[in-house]
Amino acid sequence: MKEYKAVNADGVAVVILHKRRILLLKRRKIPFIFNPGIWSFVMGSRKRGEQYKETAYRELNEETGLEMKSIKQLRKPIKVWMFDAKKNKKWQNYLFFFSSSTDKIKLNMENSGYRWASLNDLKKGKDYTNIFIDKNRVLREIESCIK
Repeated sequence: MKEYKAVNADGVAVVILHKRRILLLKRRKIPFIFNPGIWSFVMGSRKRGEQYKETAYRELNEETGLEMKSIKQLRKPIKVWMFDAKKNKKWQNYLFFFSSSTDKIKLNMENSGYRWASLNDLKKGKDYTNIFIDKNRVLREIESCIK
């Protein structure tokens, strides 16, 4: 396993499920964000004084247009190590798991596209870039939410 420089990037990643499918966003190639140009989950930084769950809800709304009334938290978040291979950096974030009652997404400027993927797509890496050091743990957690 490659060694990455640990950095402080206090924030969240959010898995959204709708009818056994997982929301993936195509991140724009903007230099100031981690992992530009990849397909991944909703991600974002925590603002000063904000609770992690508040960050998850805010980022969900900003990046997808989803509102609190259309989502439900499925389980407690887990702490995960994420990485950016091009920048040779890693950081810890909280990974949240939500279900959505709708598949209608309204993207903000950070993302250029979205798709609803199967768990099998993620396992195969189909239009999905793994950014988790323990990918298998993350996939198991997603699978437990789908069941």
